[in-house]
Amino acid sequence: MNKTDGVNVLIRIGKEEILSSAEKIWQGQNKLNMEIASEALTIIREKYEDDPTFFSGKSVKGIVGGLFYLLGQRHDNVRTQRQIAMSLNATEATIRDSCRKWAKPVQNHYRHKQH
Repeated sequence: MNKTDGVNVLIRIGKEEILSSAEKIWQGQNKLNMEIASEALTIIREKYEDDPTFFSGKSVKGIVGGLFYLLGQRHDNVRTQRQIAMSLNATEATIRDSCRKWAKPVQNHYRHKQH
């Protein structure tokens, strides 16, 4: 993956796309949408800096679905994987796979945030 590919990844999953996806899941909860979208963007950028190939071949739904599931838990506003999949027009398998892949990066984000 070259530098141009990385820029394309970050453009493809930018602030507007993330916020729009959060709004589909947590309808009418604007403050929560903004908080989760902001954290998601930060975690995505951290993961991109650490391993840009993590995003290769993944759709926006596949990237944010599991991340939103984990962040919903962090914010005590859980949506099921099925609810997230339906909101994003994805499959539950996509969300489940995304959750597994994001578990460690999210854990690392919060671990570093505490220091």
